[in-house]
Amino acid sequence: MLSALYNALIEWNRNASDREKLQHTYLTILVISVVVAGLVSLIDVITGQDLLLVSAVAGAIYLVNAVVWALLESVVFTRLSGKRKRQ
Repeated sequence: MLSALYNALIEWNRNASDREKLQHTYLTILVISVVVAGLVSLIDVITGQDLLLVSAVAGAIYLVNAVVWALLESVVFTRLSGKRKRQ
């Protein structure tokens, strides 16, 4: 099982771009922090809500990063590739 996870991580590292890796990291932090906040909320509600704030921040960063990359790809990168083709 551990070797299968190791091989999956190696394959993911080989096939994913840096942007995709960053987005996957944000989503992983989001999911793990939601689970941890839920478990902590069973013991202490206030602390669980504070930990849930980490999830909200990770989700906001994920969304902002996705929007910025989409805008960059659609506006800047297409113009740069178009100028290179004309030369």
